[in-house]
Amino acid sequence: MAQSESNHDKLDRVARQMGSAIRRQAHRRWETVRTAERNQGGRHVWRFQSGPDGGDRFLHVPHEVMVHGDDPAPVLLEQLKKARWLDQLDEGSATSLLLSKSGRLEPLPEK
Repeated sequence: MAQSESNHDKLDRVARQMGSAIRRQAHRRWETVRTAERNQGGRHVWRFQSGPDGGDRFLHVPHEVMVHGDDPAPVLLEQLKKARWLDQLDEGSATSLLLSKSGRLEPLPEK
């Protein structure tokens, strides 16, 4: 990380790096998936819509972990891979997952 890079700049950079990888992985899994992303409170949220009847699925990553360390994107992507995030969203009962500070993927309660 450059000395002058602010947390906001770093968050944007990490979101772009993660978003690119996450979208590629989602497209390999669902082929017709549409993705969107946004900041929501203290989290970055990716939304996935697979096909007309697929429903929405969400991946939440806290901003706090996205700006921790010099190059957090590869670390976070590896944590997601180990947690099998796509399998959990595709086959599990949860439609919304949160990557915790400890690197675990946890279901978010439905609203």
